[in-house]
Amino acid sequence: MMHQFLYTPLVVSLAIGACAAPSVPTTRQVNEYLDAHNSFRAEHAADPLTWSTELEAKAQNWANGCKFEHGSTGENLAVGTGEFGPAAAVKLWTDEIDQYNPDDPQPSHFTQVVWKGTTELGCAVKRCPAGTIYPEESSYHVCEYAPPGNVIGQFPENVQK
Repeated sequence: MMHQFLYTPLVVSLAIGACAAPSVPTTRQVNEYLDAHNSFRAEHAADPLTWSTELEAKAQNWANGCKFEHGSTGENLAVGTGEFGPAAAVKLWTDEIDQYNPDDPQPSHFTQVVWKGTTELGCAVKRCPAGTIYPEESSYHVCEYAPPGNVIGQFPENVQK
C-alpha cells in the first residue's frame, strides 16, 4: 500500500531520528522534476523553469534531515511510501488546483508550482528510515524555488488557473 502526504500548516514535524547517508538526485530525477513542473506550468501560461544546482543543494540539505516541516519560503514538500518518485510528488502539489480560488487566493503548493515570477527550481529526494517521517521507510521530496512565490498581493499576475 502506498501512503502519500503533503505538508500543511497544521502538520507538526514527525521526525524522530537520524536519516541514512545523504543522496543527490540522478539526472533522470532532475529531468522528471523539471518535466513535471514545466508541463503543468505550460498549461497555466507560466514560462519553463531552469534547474539550479544551488537550490538543489539547499533542497538536499533540508531533505537529509528527514524532518517533515518547512524550512523556508519558496519550498514544497511531499512524502510517500513505496514507489513515490518526483512526478508523483509534483502531482500531489498540482492536484491542489481544485482548492484555488482566484477571488480569495491563498498560498499553496499549486500556486508555487505555477508562480510566473519563479524562474529556477532545485529539488532533492531522500529515503528516510522507518520511524522518522512515517512508520515505514519513505521518500521525502523537497523542491526549492527562486524567486519564491506565494507573495500576498501578487497572485493575480502570477497565478492563472
